[in-house]
Amino acid sequence: MILWKILASIIGPAIFWLAYFYYKDRKKPEPFINLLAAYLHGFIFGFLCFLTYKQLPYLGLPAGFNQVLAKGDGRQILFYSMLVVGPLEEFFKFLPFALFILKYRDLDEPSDGVVYAASLAIGFASFENLGYLPLMTGLAFFGRAVASPLTHAIFSSIWGYFIVRARIRGQSEMLAGLYSLPLAALAHGFFNVLTVSNSLRVYSAIFILFLWLFIIYLLEKK
Repeated sequence: MILWKILASIIGPAIFWLAYFYYKDRKKPEPFINLLAAYLHGFIFGFLCFLTYKQLPYLGLPAGFNQVLAKGDGRQILFYSMLVVGPLEEFFKFLPFALFILKYRDLDEPSDGVVYAASLAIGFASFENLGYLPLMTGLAFFGRAVASPLTHAIFSSIWGYFIVRARIRGQSEMLAGLYSLPLAALAHGFFNVLTVSNSLRVYSAIFILFLWLFIIYLLEKK
């Protein structure tokens, strides 16, 4: 696989989806440089998540989802998706949000939480695609390049929205995180389960569409 093709397929969709979420925040947009910084944080924490996966064998767990898929055991796929992939990846996307983004004083509308969480998630997906795209060709290659940043962004938008909404309302951000982060992890894991089966894959697209429309509804509702 030619290196420029891989890089273009990572950077192109990343710019497109960053621009999309920036546009959704058009009433009081955040500085685009802040979104790029969030993207870089997401990329770095994607690498840290990758390193964490490599330590899982010490706990008796596979070091990645592909190893689980290779065994073809449905129960293991369900367990690993719901209790490892979803929680671990959402946690590593949430960490830079908690460490850096929540220190911003201008988080004054729920859409800010969505935009920053999405930017982090797109960076995370960009790092993840460095490992996946060289193994793919054709429609699968371009499908993952375009869809992966969006799906990661949608999952993370769940906790981004509810945490910033809690701040605006003077409610507990910690409490909002305690229910929205597991909710995002559950959605993430469930999506993974749907994608591994040819018969269920169409439902994964419907599921993402539903979540996307739900996030848009929440943003319009405010």
